[in-house]
Amino acid sequence: MSAVPSGSRNLALLLACQAVTTLGLMVMVPIMPLYVALLTDVDAIGAARWSSLALAAPALSALCVAPYAGKWCDRFGYRRMLLVSLAVFIGSMLLMALSPSVYGFMLGRLLQGMSTLGVVLTAFIACASDDASRGRSLGLQGSAVAFGAFAGPVLGGIMLDYWSLKPLLTVSALFTGVTGGLLWCYLSEPPKPAPDPDVPPFAGLRALLAHADLRKWMLAAVLIQAAAFALVNVFVLYLAARFPAADAIASKAGFLHALSWFAAMVASPLWGHLNDCGEPRRYFTLAAIGCALSIGLLMVVDQIWLVALLRVIQGACYAALAQSILLACSRQLPASAYGHMTGLSSSFMVVGQLLGPLLIMVLTPILDPVNLVWPVVALFLAAGLLVRNGQHATLVSSFQKHN
Repeated sequence: MSAVPSGSRNLALLLACQAVTTLGLMVMVPIMPLYVALLTDVDAIGAARWSSLALAAPALSALCVAPYAGKWCDRFGYRRMLLVSLAVFIGSMLLMALSPSVYGFMLGRLLQGMSTLGVVLTAFIACASDDASRGRSLGLQGSAVAFGAFAGPVLGGIMLDYWSLKPLLTVSALFTGVTGGLLWCYLSEPPKPAPDPDVPPFAGLRALLAHADLRKWMLAAVLIQAAAFALVNVFVLYLAARFPAADAIASKAGFLHALSWFAAMVASPLWGHLNDCGEPRRYFTLAAIGCALSIGLLMVVDQIWLVALLRVIQGACYAALAQSILLACSRQLPASAYGHMTGLSSSFMVVGQLLGPLLIMVLTPILDPVNLVWPVVALFLAAGLLVRNGQHATLVSSFQKHN
């Protein structure tokens, strides 16, 4: 192991950690109502309410902690923060697996969000990569996320149907613990950049909101996540209304979601390479418009295989979005602020995760299930057009301009 360069070793370990933990996160997301029903004595409506709370809980706690997690990475070190986040994440998985009541399960979900593991991993990967390969590294991270999101629901559904989800949660926690042991032994802290006297200190949210281009990127982050999470709510309703004679709609919806994540897993490194060689703004705009078009075309297709093709295109395009935002923002910041910026951008994405389902909840009484696709199209299109004409300007140049 010592013969492997520390940068390559760090990236391999971080990507493995991302894949394992995302799988653990995603095993129960598609089957949350069924699992929550096993922990409660309520009816189907009550189980749906508990399921909605359980899905929202990690986002709410992450929204409170994420900005500080990134800042603490910059201040206390990435390796230390990652190990702390991983320990909290393992504790949350064990609590969800071993709790006999829905209240302990909900506490585990809140703790899962408080771990902010995704924020710390992203910040670590961005900081540990050099300027020439940061896009590639973020693209590989996107593939690791997509792998976990693709494999997790499949394993979760099989385990719930044929055995129990609790052993899978426990095994996920144990595998995460093994990953943590490897990180403890072999992960090294990236070199801390020397402070530049010409660079003003990063003032966090205040500096971000005062910077016109970064402000646009953060709004775009809200829009793409709102669109993605709105699509999760809308898609199964669209299928049921568009193909009323089809059987096993739930299984078809799950398979089509998996296809989309598989396409994202394959395409993500390619987008990372393109971003390294060019301008992330261009590829973000193309990908966001690609998402809007592929979803909009769902309104005119009348065969399931065409829906599958469009979901593959949408997944491949979606793989470019978050990584392009992070790379574009990192190029406008000093290296000492990568962690803080990653935490702030993650908070904006969490806001989108909360707003997307709320938007669909408001529009459901107004629009029929098929036409609920249009708000998703509008969100993706707005995100792409928002940053299309932005101007790249570092915080340093903005600071100098105002002084």
